This record gives sequence, C-alpha cells and structure tokens, in this order.
Amino acid sequence: MSAKGKESAKKSSLSFSTRVKDDKPITIKLDNIRVLTGQSNYNIWAASMKLVWKGMKVYEIVVDGAEPSDDAVDAEKSAYESLCHQAAAVYIQVVSQDILKKIVELDHPHRMWESLRGEFYRDTAFALVSQIMSLVSLPSSYDPEKPISTFIASFEQEWLRLNQLAKSSSDTYRQLFSKFLDEDKAKRNFLLGFLVRHQKNVVDNLSTKDNFTFAEVKQRLLDLDHEQPSSSVSSSPQTALLTTQRRNARSPRQSSSPSSQSASRQQKPKECTWCVKHNLGKHLGHTWSQCFKLKKHQEEQKSSDKGKERDTAMVTTDSDNGEDVSNTSRNVPDL
Repeated sequence: MSAKGKESAKKSSLSFSTRVKDDKPITIKLDNIRVLTGQSNYNIWAASMKLVWKGMKVYEIVVDGAEPSDDAVDAEKSAYESLCHQAAAVYIQVVSQDILKKIVELDHPHRMWESLRGEFYRDTAFALVSQIMSLVSLPSSYDPEKPISTFIASFEQEWLRLNQLAKSSSDTYRQLFSKFLDEDKAKRNFLLGFLVRHQKNVVDNLSTKDNFTFAEVKQRLLDLDHEQPSSSVSSSPQTALLTTQRRNARSPRQSSSPSSQSASRQQKPKECTWCVKHNLGKHLGHTWSQCFKLKKHQEEQKSSDKGKERDTAMVTTDSDNGEDVSNTSRNVPDL
C-alpha cells in the first residue's frame, strides 16, 4: 500500500463521540499488567495491552492509528482528543521508568505504540524456532519437588507465546501452524506427552479418556497437588507388599461387619507404597503390583545382586541344617 493509501486508511469513519460518555474516561484496573522492561517481556505485555485498549475503546486509535475524517465535526475531534489523552496516560503505569523517558514526549498514544514495537518486537523465523525449542525443552525442567501446577503454568505460558508468534506473521505456514496450536486436543496431548516420563501412571489413565478437553485434563492434574501423602512406608518392594497386606488385613471385628469393611474400602483409595517411599511420582491411583517403576527396579535388582543372593542362600541353608548360624556368618565376608 502506498503512503497515500495508508494515510487515507487512518482517516476512520468510526464515531469517536459515541465512545466518550459525559467526558468521563473508561477506567480499567492495571494491577495484573507487568510493566514493560524490554524485549524479554514485550510479547506478553503487548498482548495484554491490546485487551486493555479494547476495553477502553481506543484500540483502533492506539494500534491502528485511526484518526477522525477530514470532514468530522468538532464533537468528533474533541472526543478523539479525549480518547488519545486517556490512552497516553495509561503508558505511565505500564512501562518502566527508563522506557517511559523514551516515549513520554511523543505525546500521541499511537506514536508511542509504534516506537515500542519498533524497538522491542522481533518477528523473525529464528524467533519462532527459538520459541519452539523453548516449548519442547520443558519436560527437562520438570521438578517433582514442586507442585505440578507450576509446570502447567509454564507450559501454558510457552504455548501462548508460540501461538502469538505464529499469528503475528502473514506467512501461510505460520498461519497454518497457528491453527494447529489453536486445536484443543493438540494442546492437551502435548501436555500429557511432556508429563509421561514423570507421571506415567496418571498420564496412562488420562490418555484413555479421549473425549477429555485440555481444561478437564488440566483440572485432573491440578487435583494431584491436593493429594495427601501417606505417613509411614517401607524401604523395599517386599516390605511394601507386607505393608499393603497389613493395611488390607481384616481384624475380627471387621470380618464380622461387612458394612464396615465396605466403608473402609471406599475411604482408602489405591496407593503404591513403593512410590511414596522413594518419591518416584504420585502414589495414588495404582497399587504396588501395578507400578511400572517397581517392576523395573526388581528387574535391575535381579541382574545386579546375584552374588549377594548366593551368600544369603548359603547362610540360610546352614541354619536350616541345625548349624550355628552365628558361627557360620563369621565366615561370610562383609558386603
């Protein structure tokens, strides 16, 4: 578009006077808007401010640079000036002091917007690729010591940034990529895929619910933060089995009262004592016999402890034959 065409496009047929009511400005709380500090947070800041401008009914003025038409009446021009002053004043609250010094004398909110965009916005192919790498590297940053809500918040933030970069270009491939990122099921499956190494049992269960939306999966995962860990657990697979058996063992009173047994079963969800003891992930929703991590541990232990098992078997055999186990054990080298 030629410079003349752009200039005529700015001459808007919008009615600015209808956006100003009794000369009272539209006020919006800006408490949750983090001030612009530079290129690192420009994309999120700009996306947030676009919502603010729309709420104040000045989006076309600030972002598009709309102006009254040449034949606009005085009331329209006055309303336009009033809206410009309101928008310009907002910048004082949403940019850092150093940045404010650069734009405060530009006076017009659209010129301020263009100045900030020119300095901090970077829309390049490398920026898109960099953001893709930032998203797919999230699984390596998972910390089991932190609430899972922390990881989900990081995932949503990185996903939003990537989608914004894809939408900001008119390139066909980026527009198609943006449509893919808008797919709810794609977002859901990416989140589950990022968590499968750390929450395998939970993810396996959720993956069977093909009709679950991202919001539903997110809520199920957030519920894990509210699960209460068990107090005392054992330190080996065998002891974990004994602990589970003791919990499930019925006392004489319980065996004589089927109703109390039923209530007890309903109150105690499935839990894996092995996972609880070793902090290997969320323990509820499966038992030790269903635990993938326990099975893997047992296989590794079988292959690495053959020597120890032979020594232990020799001591046990001597004891069964009536020999003095204490004397025999002295002949067994310390392991």
